[in-house]
Amino acid sequence: MENARNIRPIWTRRSSRCQNDHCVDVSRYPTSVQVCNSVTPDVTLSFTDGSWRTFLQALGNNTLQLPNT
Repeated sequence: MENARNIRPIWTRRSSRCQNDHCVDVSRYPTSVQVCNSVTPDVTLSFTDGSWRTFLQALGNNTLQLPNT
C-alpha cells in the first residue's frame, strides 16, 4: 500500500459491467496499483508498477498463464 504521503490515488476506474453494485475498482497511485471489490473496499490487492504492467501485457498478448485448478 502507498505510504501516508500518497493516500489519494492519481485516478480510479470502476468496471463498466457492474451487477447489483458489485464492481471492481482499480486505483492508480504513484508507485502502485490497487484493486478492490466495491462491496468490500477495505480489502485490496496491491501491485507494484512492474507487476501490474506485466499483468496487462500478458492480457494484451493473450499469454496470461493461469494455474491449473
